[in-house]
Amino acid sequence: MWVIPALVAVGIAAGPLFAEVRLVWARRLAGWLLLAALLIGADQALAGHESLLRMIGLCCVLLGGMKGLVYAEWAHGRRLSMPRYAVFAFLWFGMDPGSFQARRAGLDWRSDVRLGLLLMVVGTLGAWLVWWMEWRQIFLMFLPMSLGFHFGALRVLKGALRAAGFPVRTLFPNLLEARGIGDFWSKRWNVGYSQMMQRLVGRPVQKVCGESAGVMAVFLGSGVLHELAITLPVRSGFGLPTIFFTLHGVATVMERKLGRPLGRIPALLAVILPLGVLFPPVFQREVIARCLDVFELWPAWAR
Repeated sequence: MWVIPALVAVGIAAGPLFAEVRLVWARRLAGWLLLAALLIGADQALAGHESLLRMIGLCCVLLGGMKGLVYAEWAHGRRLSMPRYAVFAFLWFGMDPGSFQARRAGLDWRSDVRLGLLLMVVGTLGAWLVWWMEWRQIFLMFLPMSLGFHFGALRVLKGALRAAGFPVRTLFPNLLEARGIGDFWSKRWNVGYSQMMQRLVGRPVQKVCGESAGVMAVFLGSGVLHELAITLPVRSGFGLPTIFFTLHGVATVMERKLGRPLGRIPALLAVILPLGVLFPPVFQREVIARCLDVFELWPAWAR
């Protein structure tokens, strides 16, 4: 399994190298071709392993490669020192290298750690309850795990980096404040991912084809990336994540054309109700449900 860490390292190390390429089209072409090669290598290296391990390995390689692409796109006359680039690449799930340019004193971090730890505990207890009751409905499985990791662990990580002086942003702000589908995906769910897709896909396409095309390119690209992270590891459900994100892209374009968001409740329902499309049944069974099996390791009295 040494191949996967090596591929991750190659993707990350390529970022500063590609940043030296002045021709934009050459830099982007080389970056995407390298990412494709890394993912092919990871898929081959993980062949024969269980789905959960394939998913983790492919996501790690994908994240490492995207870190390099984002850094190369960001570094126009700007650079991070190698230690700070390593912090950005290995210790943070966000996609804004600028947060690591300079340290700041007096950043608030304790509230993030307190809230994050609380949500980690609540999420863990909720996941244990879902496992213990043998509930296997996708929303019931996903909710506590997301609460513990996305809103809990990543909040603690944010607090730790802010304590070190890096002004990183909350990656998963309050979802209940989403005003519509576009607002949900751009400002509420995984802000770092949204930044990444805008930088690498949305803005380049928008410059050539216009705003609506840029929006659709972001959602279509998201569909492809989620195919790599969801359907490729389980070898099932191909096309479903792309359908999910394409429909959300159309809804976002409609919101912009109409000049008003769809509203909080419709946006949340549009995400929650078709989760079975985003996460095909085989993925639910072989990855998400398998994550819950970690509670099998708990002492008998705690089950």
